[in-house]
Amino acid sequence: MYKIIGNSKIWFIVSILLAVFGAAAILIFGLRISIDYKGGTVMELQTNNPSRVSIINETLRDREITSFQVKESGTNEVIVRMPAITNEKHISTLSALKDKLGEATETKYDTVGPTVGRDLAKRSVIAVILASLAIIVYIAYAFRRLPRPLSPWIFGLSAVIALVHDLLITTGMVALLGNFYHWMEVDVLFITALLTIMGFSVHDTIVVYDRLRENFIRNPHKDIAVSTEESANQTLVRSINTSLTVLIVLVSLLLLGGESIRHFILTLIIGMFVGTYSSIFVASPLIVVWHQRRAKASPVRSRFATSAHRA
Repeated sequence: MYKIIGNSKIWFIVSILLAVFGAAAILIFGLRISIDYKGGTVMELQTNNPSRVSIINETLRDREITSFQVKESGTNEVIVRMPAITNEKHISTLSALKDKLGEATETKYDTVGPTVGRDLAKRSVIAVILASLAIIVYIAYAFRRLPRPLSPWIFGLSAVIALVHDLLITTGMVALLGNFYHWMEVDVLFITALLTIMGFSVHDTIVVYDRLRENFIRNPHKDIAVSTEESANQTLVRSINTSLTVLIVLVSLLLLGGESIRHFILTLIIGMFVGTYSSIFVASPLIVVWHQRRAKASPVRSRFATSAHRA
């Protein structure tokens, strides 16, 4: 049996360091915001011209378009990102590009205004907050019949603390990669990845919690640290195998998928890895710590108040 709860101080130190690293990366490097949130125009062109990138760069500069980004995506495809332009300027710019590139086809054109971008950003933040609150309520309801003095609300709050840990570390890695490699951006796909990571992580956590509940019901007089240690070890292999299966698929998509979804897949890979770790090594020890502190604060000494080191 692995000493997961017995070594909880080590896991907490590792998690705090990783979370501090994530927060520091966000504060120091910042996040590269896509046009989904700050507004702008995206054009996708398909052309066989071997000098397509340099020609597009030169054409946009000639038309006095600044702060643009030109990136190749897949075979003979180019993604152009620039500040928001009018429909008239889009038509004239596209005509100029086709004249210089020769045979060229616009496969996508999208413009997002700054007002729409701010509204979308607000909705994205609200979506993450509401998802977190819903998870707390759901877990508290699902575990409402826990033996006393265990609290279902502590189960829900512990799960959400682990989720915040996952999102902070994942977002910090995105900030780091965005600063050094200039292709990780915060867009709608990034928010989708965060919500997906939350769902996967809480699913993994509930598996551990469900086994913990079964063990409590079966042995109500057993110390909480011992029961949690047994439960975490009983679900450890299952959690790792499930995560590895998902990661194999994601790595395949990262290597073989298109450029347009690569940052989304990489965000998922980082989040899945961190989420698997937190479900076992953060969410479970938090249950023990909170209930032991509760027992010590109670005037009546609880049978659950023994030290985790006995595990």
